[in-house]
Amino acid sequence: MQRSRTQIATSYAPGALFTYEGGLGCCVSVAMSAPVTPSSPAVQKQLFEHLAEYVESWFQRATNCRPEPAVLPEQCIDSAFLNHQNEPFVDQGKFVLNQPSRIGFLPDPLVFVCSDCGRLTEFNDVEDLHRRWPQTKDRTDCAIAESRRHNWRQVDVVYAHWSGNYCGLSPHLWVMAPDGRINQIKRCRNCGHEEYQLVTKGSPFFSDWRFQCIQCLTTKEVVQADRETLELLKPRMDGGYGNLAKEWNMLPVSYRASSVFYAQTDSFILFRDAEVTTLLTAARRADLISRLMKLYNFPGTPLTNDEVIRQLKENGRNDEAKNYKDLLEILKVIPVAAMKETMERQLSEKRAAYEAGGLIAKQHQQSQALASQVEANHEWARRYNPVRLAVEHSSFRKEVIDRQGTDPSLPAISVLNPEVCDIDAADARERKSYATTVEHHLLRLGIDELVLLRGLDICEFSFGYTRVSSTPSTTVKDREMPVRLCAFDYVEKKKRPIYLLEQKNEGFYIRLNETRVIDWLSQNGLGGQLPPREGMKLGGLLIEEYADFGRFVQDYRERATPPTPRSLPNFVYLLLHTMAHHFAHAVVEYSGLEHGSIGEYLFPANLAFLVYRRGMTPDLGNLSAMWRNHGLTVLEQLLSDRALKCDGGSLCDQRGGACPACIMAPEVACIAGNNLLSRAALGGGVPPGWDADRAALTGFFRLGENAE
Repeated sequence: MQRSRTQIATSYAPGALFTYEGGLGCCVSVAMSAPVTPSSPAVQKQLFEHLAEYVESWFQRATNCRPEPAVLPEQCIDSAFLNHQNEPFVDQGKFVLNQPSRIGFLPDPLVFVCSDCGRLTEFNDVEDLHRRWPQTKDRTDCAIAESRRHNWRQVDVVYAHWSGNYCGLSPHLWVMAPDGRINQIKRCRNCGHEEYQLVTKGSPFFSDWRFQCIQCLTTKEVVQADRETLELLKPRMDGGYGNLAKEWNMLPVSYRASSVFYAQTDSFILFRDAEVTTLLTAARRADLISRLMKLYNFPGTPLTNDEVIRQLKENGRNDEAKNYKDLLEILKVIPVAAMKETMERQLSEKRAAYEAGGLIAKQHQQSQALASQVEANHEWARRYNPVRLAVEHSSFRKEVIDRQGTDPSLPAISVLNPEVCDIDAADARERKSYATTVEHHLLRLGIDELVLLRGLDICEFSFGYTRVSSTPSTTVKDREMPVRLCAFDYVEKKKRPIYLLEQKNEGFYIRLNETRVIDWLSQNGLGGQLPPREGMKLGGLLIEEYADFGRFVQDYRERATPPTPRSLPNFVYLLLHTMAHHFAHAVVEYSGLEHGSIGEYLFPANLAFLVYRRGMTPDLGNLSAMWRNHGLTVLEQLLSDRALKCDGGSLCDQRGGACPACIMAPEVACIAGNNLLSRAALGGGVPPGWDADRAALTGFFRLGENAE
């Protein structure tokens, strides 16, 4: 059986149930050892930082999913993610990085039903199946078949539980005896017989199904207890803690349903600059504040002349420092006032040039709001944290975007460069026409920068799974239940595998025009503090006002209760996220790639995002070829009215959200699980369901309709 590495790391990861080739039966994936050494120590460091944040966030969300009865740590996360005090902790020694190249599988569930008479037979494990199968298949007690032989097939329905456990559709119920022991009741309560048949009456609803005793025809419901949860919570129910039987009762579901298995994955851009992680440590908070003030041009006062000279020397500009110092000495001895003014103007111009060139910085005023945010940012969800993303963006620009050019060895090239479309260097007219047309489209789109990335270092990893729900909690029979985050099963040396995919694929970097974004925010009722004070960039204000979205953006679901007020951070993210999906859909249409093979990464404080190819198959240059052949068409497509409407009808247009027929993406590819997403952000219309302000949105693209 051949599967891609991406499929092994997700759809066929350990614990997944799937149909074997040719529909021969159901199997469960089993971990196999294939250790891999990362390309850089930075990979492992960043991976475990992301994993620790993921586990901590999951634990907090699952623990607080309901006020009563209390949720236990064991209900929230696997023992692999708990320390001896039952607190969330990721111990690197418990895990091993694996290459997703090999996966084992076993037939499961081992419950079979006769297609003719409905009789059930069950096996404990594969060894039991091998031992007893010859006798089972030769049985001649079928009441329906003329040959009296049973037509056995696997039951394609399993019991699944939000604890991560599952089992076959067995009629033998787990119960707790008065002495606290867990027993499985196999005999009919009426006659003591052990064999049952499955009666479905042709109904697709599991609530209509029954197990029926072969001998006395007594029926019982299709219900099963999750043994582990029963053992954990039944004593608490008996002790008056408020737990109920529905907390351990499993759900019958087809093993083909997605709710049986959700692989838990994450991704990050690989930054080889150690400054990205060290700058975010508690010991360097002062340096981080200083860096953010410089990046976003926080208000400040001019440097003293001595400070100008010192900073020039620190930046290796000794000649400029000497020249500046000489001009100061001359200024001291000039007697004529008019000459003094001329000399002071020259010094001011030099200072401005040094500042613009990044050779000196302003003497920034301390921002208490920024200092407070830097202090608190370590508690925020990593993937939406604007402080962390600001540092990452600065490094990304230095490592990739600022190293662009026509040389194929360079990591990036602007789409404004005619070389990206292989336009003949001698055809000056065609080259100028191409650049002018692209500039015009970018102006209308509100895009300042659009860069093709030749080789983007992206790491994706999967480390565990959940059942019933992909999020930390789920509602079952009107009660909120914690969903347990499970690590993959053991491989060699009692270690849990983490499947690592390192990629170097093509992508696009897009940065929006700040003036247009400020105008859009003002048009949508967020102009109170805009433009930012004293020339500060919008990103600085966004960081000051940011409130944690949470790892699972629970306040921004379509039916969030209570609704969430509009804010600068959530509306900027809404715009960038929607634009990323909109651009990705155009890429899919013209590149030949599918939606699941496109990833995204957002830098909200910089009004920028990445859309890139995610996958482990050889990169055949789909994105560069797409731009070479259809680049101008893609830009036109982004602005077309057709692209801003929903293919599924008017429902999305009327409710202000998004659906799979318009700009939603597969959840494994979307950085925010398809939350904080609304086409109205681009084309205008009804606001998304989470928005407490029900005033219609002005579309970002509508502001550029008159751009020339």
